[in-house]
Amino acid sequence: MVAMIALAINPCIAADLPALGDPPPVLSLPNLDGKIINLSDFSGKPIILTFFTSWSKSCQDALLNLQELKNQYGTTLEVVAVSFDKKSKILSEFVEQNKYTSNFLIDKKLSALNKYAIIIIPTTFCINREGKIDKIFVDYDENVKTAIEDWLK
Repeated sequence: MVAMIALAINPCIAADLPALGDPPPVLSLPNLDGKIINLSDFSGKPIILTFFTSWSKSCQDALLNLQELKNQYGTTLEVVAVSFDKKSKILSEFVEQNKYTSNFLIDKKLSALNKYAIIIIPTTFCINREGKIDKIFVDYDENVKTAIEDWLK
């Protein structure tokens, strides 16, 4: 009986999950200064949207690479990093210490977990100029790094 209910509900849930070719779910979160930032504010240029925590080694590696890409592409690329860290002060220190210049948003309530179906961090979405999801990467390694660089070319 439980399996039948799960199967009946699953298509409804899956329809709401982000998929390639779809616009990303609405995202509106505070930045490190407390200002509410909307993902839609960056439309018209490629966006790399990543979900992370400051204490995860693979997240740190991903953020380092994304910062390098931001340095390389400048204002023609937006990098939006959504943190699931609970303490803003720790995140602020992490960003300052690493001299990151991307857009860092804070999701203390973990509201994006369900919207974006995040089960592993980092999870990264590549969103094209038309505002559609082109790529979704779960975790981070050299293959993901190369795939993101190829996507930008």
